[in-house]
Amino acid sequence: MAGLFEDTDLNPKHIPSVFFFLSLMIFIMGCNVTKKLPPNEYLLIKNKFKINTPKIESDALSGYLQQTPNTRLFGMFRANIAFYNWGSSGKDSKFKKWLRTKVGTAPVLLDTSMISISLKQMRLYLNNKGYFGSKLYDSVIYKKRKAEIVYYIVASVPYTFNCITYLISDSVLAGYVYMDTAKCLIKKGQNYDSYLLDNERSRITNKLMDHGFFKFSNTYITFRIDSALNKRKVDLTIEITNPVMPSLLNFGTLVETHHKRYFINKIFIYPQFSLLQADSIHYDTLVKTYKGYRHDTTLSTYSFLHAEKMKIRPGTIAQSIFVKNGVNYNLSDVSQTYSQLSSLNVFKYINIQFQESTETGKENQNLLDCKIQLAQSSVNSFSVSPDITNSAGAPGLQGNITYGNKNIFNGAQFLKLGFNASAQAQGSINSSSNSVFFNTIEFGVNASLTFPQFLIPIKQEKLPKTFKPRTTINIGYDFQQQPDYNRHISNITFGYTWNQNEQIRHVLNPAEILFVKAILDSSFSASLDNMTDKRYKNQYSNHIVAGLKYSLTFNNQVVNKIQDFIYLRSNFETGGNLLYVLDAIFNGPKNSNGNYTLFNIAYAQYIRPDLDIRFYHLLSRTQSLVLRFYGGIGIPYGNANVLPFEKAFFAGGANDLRGWKLGTLGPGSYHNDTVTSYDQSGDIQLQANFEYRFPVYKWFKTAFFVDAGNIWLRQEAADFPGGKFTWGSVINEVAIDAGIGLRFDFDYFIFRLDPAIPVRVPYYPKNDRWYVGKLQISDIIWNFGIGYPF
Repeated sequence: MAGLFEDTDLNPKHIPSVFFFLSLMIFIMGCNVTKKLPPNEYLLIKNKFKINTPKIESDALSGYLQQTPNTRLFGMFRANIAFYNWGSSGKDSKFKKWLRTKVGTAPVLLDTSMISISLKQMRLYLNNKGYFGSKLYDSVIYKKRKAEIVYYIVASVPYTFNCITYLISDSVLAGYVYMDTAKCLIKKGQNYDSYLLDNERSRITNKLMDHGFFKFSNTYITFRIDSALNKRKVDLTIEITNPVMPSLLNFGTLVETHHKRYFINKIFIYPQFSLLQADSIHYDTLVKTYKGYRHDTTLSTYSFLHAEKMKIRPGTIAQSIFVKNGVNYNLSDVSQTYSQLSSLNVFKYINIQFQESTETGKENQNLLDCKIQLAQSSVNSFSVSPDITNSAGAPGLQGNITYGNKNIFNGAQFLKLGFNASAQAQGSINSSSNSVFFNTIEFGVNASLTFPQFLIPIKQEKLPKTFKPRTTINIGYDFQQQPDYNRHISNITFGYTWNQNEQIRHVLNPAEILFVKAILDSSFSASLDNMTDKRYKNQYSNHIVAGLKYSLTFNNQVVNKIQDFIYLRSNFETGGNLLYVLDAIFNGPKNSNGNYTLFNIAYAQYIRPDLDIRFYHLLSRTQSLVLRFYGGIGIPYGNANVLPFEKAFFAGGANDLRGWKLGTLGPGSYHNDTVTSYDQSGDIQLQANFEYRFPVYKWFKTAFFVDAGNIWLRQEAADFPGGKFTWGSVINEVAIDAGIGLRFDFDYFIFRLDPAIPVRVPYYPKNDRWYVGKLQISDIIWNFGIGYPF
């Protein structure tokens, strides 16, 4: 469906009228929502906090409010109450029921008893954060039939941790606790925080379970708080108690025992597990032994219990299991096993159980048997997706057919086959070709095969299982029939993907090969011959791009946690080097321009690094500020004078500088007023984006945004005067746009409308590039998109 929502240019004459009409209707409905309130009732319109210290955030306290006002559309109108009143008046009907339950919401009426409950909950929260003895009170401001609550928080001086000690009865367990005290979450001088104590209790529990204490739980950990110093300081004692059990000698009494440290005995895997038939199936047993990672010489033995021929190879499953024989129980290994098995995408049910071994002679050796139950999901998938497209003002139709197989070679390999076709009505340099409405036809086929491990030359055991390695082979062919030319595009990619940790991801494609064959219309070919710059001739001529690409992605976002995070993606591409070295050594063939060729076609040689950095500042659960910087440069050399078109930089579009259509801005101060088939590209791109995102009403959200940047050429080009990058002129050639985006966020699907206007135009005269005073409705660029732009 991506084609349906690309940047497009709608008729600006009608859209403002529609928005004005809708806004007027909403304003009329939302102005007098208190008219139908019951007598002596007040509409709650606002909760406000006044706190004497910035260390306590109102967002944290607002979670304890028992009443919150109705949301307002565009921050101004309570249209939801108006719709509710409309659906509640007169004779009831299905439409009115839908209106008041799905579109509208009942007005929130002031309930003073709820204020007391809110204050009580806030006081408990402040006590848990160390602000004992704080003063909390409220004030209600009445205005006509509306009420506003002001909560006053006078926080006390917080208690802080002073001395931290441990009291552990079990000396063996104590050794494992003491070796990890440097990672203790509680530090001397920190504010007392009961939530922090809970987190430390969980941290100690998880670490002890990583060291084999399978039956340990956080109930054995207690905290003793001593505030006898009377200086708003507390001494903390972390006590870990021993388990107690009924005495076998004295009935009715309890005895204290030590915590047991467990080790893994046998590992049983059920690759065809069925919950309904678990007790009635007769299993055959296949025992397999595998060596550990790299220098680990220990062996792991797995018993596969299966009723039929296994559809997934044992080695594929074993590579995803971190639990090993003979080592202590480790909770992290169990979690990693769940994650790795799930990432294979072939199991719909995964369950890992541990029970004390009942093997004869080993009953009292603290041994655990592990059972891994797996139920396979459906292997095949098939989808058809027809779309109506509108790309850069060109209407069209598009369709995709996709087939997938998750286990094509019985090793969780994922095969994906796709066929796509589209038809569009596009402009042409040769006007005689415009007699057919859908004058642009494109179709393509693509096949990709993903393996859940590294293929040659990297053996499966060379890297740790935590890397979640993947190998992908992709082959594609695309045919384009345009008014001015036909193109045959073939591509092959071979690459590896792996995770260094939860935040860092690597992608290495040792081989990316693109082959383009072009057949030009005579008129179009003549227009290209009149151009001196080779980059556009390269776009519409036969050429080969063969190279290597490496990408690193860093993302420290913590899901479901309100904290700032950074996203970084860095790419480095290079092409043609190996071919150039071989041709230079073996004196390979050259064309009339002196370039080495492959299959009688000149190939590109270049390097292309780029960097994308994004900073997300979360103001609340629903509001955020997003800053983005992007920069890249492409440098041709050796066998090429210009970058291949596919590796060039373009400005404009729904995810870029939204005040311009894709490929219509730059390079530098260059501008082309004529309508042609050429896209304006560059060797260098610098760009910055800013967005303030906030909700309007439930799934309806919006954003204020500003984009700035441009593309440039490394060398002067006669066809693009003003396009060369120079440090002295770069600031003066930065384009700026601004807009208000509308986002319809349905969780699983986000539809975006980002109308933008140019604010600073780099191709205007140097002293007259600010466009603010000249704006017209027709200057708005209407960008459609799926998902957020960044």
